[in-house]
Amino acid sequence: MIVLALLTKEFKTFYNDEVKFYANKEIRDKKKMLKDDFNSSFPNKFKEKFGEEFKTEDIRFIDQGSYAIGTTINHGYKAYDIDVATIISLNNNYYDPVEIKKVARDALKNINREPKIKEPCITVKYTKKEEEKFHLDFPVYASNYGSLYLSRGKEYSSNENKEWQVADPEGLNDYFKKNNLQINGLGLLDEEKKYRKQKRRVVRYLKWWKAENYNNSTTDNEIPPSIALTILVCEHFITSKIENEYNDLNALYKTVNKIFNSIFYEGYDEDGNLVKKLHPCKLPVTPYSDCFDKLKESDSYVEIFFNKMKYLKNKLEAANEEPEERKAAKNIVKVFGDKFPLPEKDKVNKEDSFAKQI
Repeated sequence: MIVLALLTKEFKTFYNDEVKFYANKEIRDKKKMLKDDFNSSFPNKFKEKFGEEFKTEDIRFIDQGSYAIGTTINHGYKAYDIDVATIISLNNNYYDPVEIKKVARDALKNINREPKIKEPCITVKYTKKEEEKFHLDFPVYASNYGSLYLSRGKEYSSNENKEWQVADPEGLNDYFKKNNLQINGLGLLDEEKKYRKQKRRVVRYLKWWKAENYNNSTTDNEIPPSIALTILVCEHFITSKIENEYNDLNALYKTVNKIFNSIFYEGYDEDGNLVKKLHPCKLPVTPYSDCFDKLKESDSYVEIFFNKMKYLKNKLEAANEEPEERKAAKNIVKVFGDKFPLPEKDKVNKEDSFAKQI
C-alpha cells in the first residue's frame, strides 16, 4: 500500500505564518476614530445639506465582508480592505443616494484625510511611505421600516446609474457564520470546531490562490470575487481526516474538484462558437444577485478563470496522489507561490518496498 504525502506540517506553517490575517491595534484604532468622527459630524453635515435634524443615535455600524467572518488573508500583492457597514435611519424614498453618500463622505473628511466616493461605498486609504497598506470601506445603508437599502452610484453618476438597492448585510453575515465558518458558537463540540476551522482555512487558501494568480490582472472584472469563492466553499466543502487528523491538502483538493465540476459548462457565444460558461453564484440573501455578473461580461474572462481553476485542480490532484512529500509540495508551490514551505527532503514511504533511501 502506498501512503500518500500529507504535508500537514507545511500547510499548518503556511497558514499560520503567511495566509492568516491577524487584526492589529492600528486597524482597531483607525476604525474607532472614523466611527467617532462620523457620529459627531454627520448630523451637522446632514442639517447643513438638507436643513433637517438628524440624531446620532440613528447611526449604527456593523463589520461586514471577510473581516466580519474571519477570512481576511495577509497576501501583500494588494492593500487589504476592511468593510464597515454604516447604517442610518432614513426614509430613502426622499433622498438621492449619491447626495447622502456625499454627506457621509464629508463627515469622514478632515485636514489629513480625503475619503473617496466609489460606486458601492466610501473609501478611506491609509499609506506608509507613499504605499497603500490598507483601506477602510464604508458602504452607506438607509434603514427604512426594517429594510436596508445600499447607496449605489459614483459621485457624478447619472440618474440611471445610481439607486438605493435593497440589501441585507446582517443576513449575509449570519449566513456565513451559520454555514460553518463561525467557530466560537455556544454549544459547539471540539470536533465541530475543528471541522469549521478547516472550512475557514480552505476559504483562505482559495483567496490566497486568487491573489497569487490574478496579481497581474488589468481589470477587476476579470477577477473572481472573494465573496463568490467563499459562497462556493460553503456550498461544496468536503472535509478530510487522515490518520485521525484533519488534512488540508486532501480537503482542499476535494473541495476545489467539486467546485470546478459544479460551476463550469459549455455553451455558445453570439457567433455560435463553443465557449466556457459559468453557472450563477447567487448571494444567499437579498438582492440574490449573481456574484459572477461582472466576470461573465466577457467570455475571455470566463476562459481565463476556467484555465486557472483547472490548473489548480490538477496540481492539487498531483500533490494529493504523490507519495513523496517534497515532490508533492513542489506542486503546491506552483499554485500558491514560493511562500509555501518545502520539506527539507522527501520522506520515504516505509510501506513501499521499492522506495529508495535518500
